[in-house]
Amino acid sequence: MGVMNLTPDSFSDGGKFFKKNSKTELDLNKISFELDYLEKNGASFIDIGAESTRPGHTEISVQEELDRLMPALELVAKSNCIISIDSRKPEIIKEVLNYPIGLINDVSALDSLESKKLIRDHNIPVCIMHNTRNKLASIEEDVHNFFNEKIIELTSFGIPKKNIILDPGFGYDKSVEDNKKLLFEVDYSSYDNKLLIGLSRKGFLNKIIQNSKLKDLDEKSTFASIIASKRGANILRVHNVSMLFSKLNESK
Repeated sequence: MGVMNLTPDSFSDGGKFFKKNSKTELDLNKISFELDYLEKNGASFIDIGAESTRPGHTEISVQEELDRLMPALELVAKSNCIISIDSRKPEIIKEVLNYPIGLINDVSALDSLESKKLIRDHNIPVCIMHNTRNKLASIEEDVHNFFNEKIIELTSFGIPKKNIILDPGFGYDKSVEDNKKLLFEVDYSSYDNKLLIGLSRKGFLNKIIQNSKLKDLDEKSTFASIIASKRGANILRVHNVSMLFSKLNESK
């Protein structure tokens, strides 16, 4: 899964798709080039977000998020990749479902009743992420319990189990030790549902992967993503798609 952040403030690539010296006007040529690049370099999914959810992020209005998304969606509609929209707002989800969207990626884990209705009624897959840590349980128990509870909640609401993708939420309200255990100790193949892993360019990788041969965060992200895939993860969300695609082929 390639990442396309249409934001000025994402932690890794904020501002990448804006016109020079602008924080409001998107450059459609840059977006078109990136879509083509991701598709040609091995992406099966492209995850598009218009609001940063990094720690300390500033929330934006529905209209501002739509203003960033809509121009890109006109281009994305022609892609051969599965298009994922990264949003937690039901107003956004409702609007983007007018386009050929294959997945909604909701970091709030579909907390909104209106969002649940939209996902159910449009029969579209949704990714739910563990984003709040229960310190009374181990990280393994906490994530496992969250997954089971959300599956029961959403299937009881009428969303098919096969449409629910799980994300353990690396870096979200988790300690370095929590992230380390999620990467090296959890067996993701034990779940019936598909697993999405988002490790790309997250700072804790510098602390849990002490390997001098891996020079930067893209290399560490690739290494960590391959570990997650061998532990049963199905969808690997990364910024550097070509590096991961190449290393995955080498590791087969």
